[in-house]
Formats: sequence, structure tokens, C-alpha cells
Amino acid sequence: MGLSWERSSLIRRAIYTLAGLLLLAAIGIGAAIWYVKPTETLNLDYGQVSVAQKVLDMVKARKPEVQISERELNDIVKKQLAERAQLRADVVIEGARFEQQSDRLTAHVNLKTVGGIRAGAVLVFKLEWNAPKLTISHTGTRIRSWNVPSSWLQLDPIVVRLDEALPPLIAIKDIRFREDGITVSLKLN
Repeated sequence: MGLSWERSSLIRRAIYTLAGLLLLAAIGIGAAIWYVKPTETLNLDYGQVSVAQKVLDMVKARKPEVQISERELNDIVKKQLAERAQLRADVVIEGARFEQQSDRLTAHVNLKTVGGIRAGAVLVFKLEWNAPKLTISHTGTRIRSWNVPSSWLQLDPIVVRLDEALPPLIAIKDIRFREDGITVSLKLN
């Protein structure tokens, strides 16, 4: 009788221990999901940047250069991102907002990951001008204060051909990155 009571007591303790571990795991998973959830509502809607208006602005200013504001850069990059929102088989970008500081571009994004879990992240990019392409290279990812290893999420460079929207007689001479936009210097082809 004493042996079976000890055995049932041992089994009972094992079940309580297992239940406690499962409860801790559930709390940990819930806390992780809460920690990564997006803090703002974002989308991939973008406006069209009018090249004709930019050329008119250039003629009015009598300078062979075009100013691309941070908002317009946001629209240009969002368009590229919307066309390739599926980053990996298990990661999709659902929304983004961009901030530019000289040759750095910070993307605040909302992601949908494995199991439909939504996460807010900050992607950091470097802007580079290699005529005739503007290359936007991913340099890092952060979820709140946690730096995501690049082996977990590394994006291919985004390449934007700014010259495709220009009339055939006009070419891009140079691009300068300002704190709040880009200055595109033009020349006759």
C-alpha cells in the first residue's frame, strides 16, 4: 500500500511540474507575441511622383536639378516594396513608412510572419547612387530594442532606375543626398 501511494504521489508531482512548465511556456510565447506586435498601423499605399511637375519646377527655378522630398522618396520606395512584399516564404510586409537622413533610409514596417503573427520592425538601408541606378541596400533589422541577426532576415538590394521616367534628351548627372530628400542634377544627353 505504501509503495503505490508513493508512486501515485510521484506521478502527481510529475504532472504538476509538466503543467507548470507548459503554463510558463504559454506565458513566454504570449509575452513574445505581445512584444513584437506592431505599434502603429501602416500600409503599402503610395502616390505617383509626377515627373512632368518636377520638370516644370526645374524650369521655374532655372536650375538643372530636381528635388525629391522625403515624402516622394517614401512613395517611390513603397512602390518598389509593394511589388515584392513577400520577403521570404514565411515573411510578408503589410505596411511601411520611411524616414530619410542623408544616405540612410529607415523603414518602419509591419510584417506578417509564421502562423500569421504580426510584428513591427525597423529596417535600416543605405542609399547609394551608381549611375543610372539608385541602390537601396539593407544593412540591419531591429524589433524594438532587439537587433535581428542578418542570417534571419536579409533583403536583396532594391534598385530604382530614376532615369526611366525622364525624356530621352535628359540624363541624370549626379545625385546628392540631403537630410530631408534627394537633389537630382540633370544634364542634356
